[in-house]
Amino acid sequence: MKKGDARRSELLLAAERLFYTKGYEKTSVQDILTEMNFSKGGFYHHFDSKLSVLEAICELRAQECCEAARQAAAQAEGTAVDQLNAVFHDSAILTSGNSSFISLMIHVAYREDGALMREKMKKSQLAGMQSVLEEILAQGVKEKEFFVRDVPACAQMLLRMYLVFTDEIAFLLAQEDSEEALLDELVRKLNTYRMAIERVLAAPFGSMVLFEAKELQLLAQAILRDRVRRRADALLGK
Repeated sequence: MKKGDARRSELLLAAERLFYTKGYEKTSVQDILTEMNFSKGGFYHHFDSKLSVLEAICELRAQECCEAARQAAAQAEGTAVDQLNAVFHDSAILTSGNSSFISLMIHVAYREDGALMREKMKKSQLAGMQSVLEEILAQGVKEKEFFVRDVPACAQMLLRMYLVFTDEIAFLLAQEDSEEALLDELVRKLNTYRMAIERVLAAPFGSMVLFEAKELQLLAQAILRDRVRRRADALLGK
């Protein structure tokens, strides 16, 4: 890795750490410079604003999701259904282990003015995961598990459905404060999209998993705890 690329990566890590601990709005470019002992000239050589830093973090995370999808497809044993479930599950950021990043995205990207950022992440994921899904669908057609005529078009449709699903989950996490109501809605959305994907593929009923309900419960609890902490910090002026 070139020295300039290494410094850029270090800057992104420092900025992401500050966004988690201080919040995106409360983190200034100067905070990032101080954290990194970086000059303004050095910063603006790589990025033109704080927003462009966050966009770069989003793109990096999207690339990680795509790489996870490729690995999941390669490592999954069994049928094309098993591989597709593994790809959808392992390529998502919707896990309790990623709750800090999800909280950040909900706080910044899932607002009315965050549409551009969301679209940037979707574009990166669509480009990176298309070929993976095409291979799985082609295998499923060959094995007579899926019944589709146009594999590339179907792969793109499934990806778009899946990304809309993750959007809807994120919007629910951003808007709902009642854990019971949130869990009910999360499970309802999960079941709706699972059945929709099965119908597009003409796959057996109940074959698509996407996520376990327990995983969404753990994520919801982590997000709600983080929201309570943020509100407490705001009241205390932190």
